[in-house]
Amino acid sequence: MKAKEIIGRNIQRHREMAELKQDSLAKLLCITPSALSQIETGKTDLTVSRIEQIAEALNKSFFELITTPNHVGGIQNALPIHESTITNQSVKELLVTMNTLIQKMDVSITRAEQTTFSIYFLFTRKKEIPA
Repeated sequence: MKAKEIIGRNIQRHREMAELKQDSLAKLLCITPSALSQIETGKTDLTVSRIEQIAEALNKSFFELITTPNHVGGIQNALPIHESTITNQSVKELLVTMNTLIQKMDVSITRAEQTTFSIYFLFTRKKEIPA
């Protein structure tokens, strides 16, 4: 699953939990309901500022919109990076351990998820992980 699909699903999930119609949230964001639909279905690339705007409108944190909730399969399913592509064994073990901890927690956003995404963003900017 691509990041924009995860973000879109999270936006839709939080909007529905807040019992907001697409029209209502679209008005708050100054966009059309059709544009919001495109965001929620993962068809639109989003800027950081747009994600922050949506998070504020939904009264959620930025990380709650960009991370995979525990009930959708954990953080590893959200990342386009897999254990087989990681060359550093300690990083592999860290990701597996963090995923296990996240799966056991009842909250949708945790410090472990934030750390995992920090690691992910750091390593996606480099061709190879340092030993």
